Amino acid sequence: MKSAAKVAPVGMALGAVVILAAWVSFSPVPAVAQGTQGQNAVYNSSGNCSPSSPCLGSSAFIDASVFGNPNTTTFCSVIYGILRPVSYSTSVIDARGLNSTNTKMTCASGTSPWNNGSNYVNKPSVILLPAGTIYTSASWVLPANTKLIGTAKGSGSIGTTNYAFETAIQASASFSGAVVQFGNSTFCPSGCQGISVEHLTISGAGYTMNGIENDNCGLQCYVEHVTLYEVLGTGLKVGGSYATDSGPYC
Repeated sequence: MKSAAKVAPVGMALGAVVILAAWVSFSPVPAVAQGTQGQNAVYNSSGNCSPSSPCLGSSAFIDASVFGNPNTTTFCSVIYGILRPVSYSTSVIDARGLNSTNTKMTCASGTSPWNNGSNYVNKPSVILLPAGTIYTSASWVLPANTKLIGTAKGSGSIGTTNYAFETAIQASASFSGAVVQFGNSTFCPSGCQGISVEHLTISGAGYTMNGIENDNCGLQCYVEHVTLYEVLGTGLKVGGSYATDSGPYC
């Protein structure tokens, strides 16, 4: 695409052809003994799990739900805590098990999954988001090679009760910028790549702010099946030389 701004109307669903990015080198995560609560993907060097040769947490797949605490953690603090350690390397972070029973589905004032209010972790990941609404009071600035994948809209039933489910990231206060931003000039001075947002709703909650901004991400940067709801600013803003070759947005 050219580096001209494009605007998506509020409430418009966006789809895109998926461009798959490689998931690269991994480093170990804490060991988990067989039969105990821990990562829900396992491996060991012999291929067998036993009390004498326990399975380990998969370095490729991290179950975020085991880090949740309904009294002390928020959604953003759980993800930040996983990304922060020096030993972390690119992983799939499965946050689908996080919910209001094991953590607060919010972000503390001024924080995001990559920012604890004072420090920003510029580390890539693939984050599988849970069904439900995550409330944020600050923009989510996504690092290069980061993918947010929500739960596609659907419905189900338990007994005779029907439920609708989807993932939403919703502004909980008015703030400048966008609810979701693809990189920035500080952490990608020569432009980012490999950022995507898929299968979720971005809600501006009636505030005058933008939904998604991409001024810094080119190759393999796209939006797929995202609904913009109650965004009173620009729904989708794409512009700047570093956004060249991004997309599609459709």
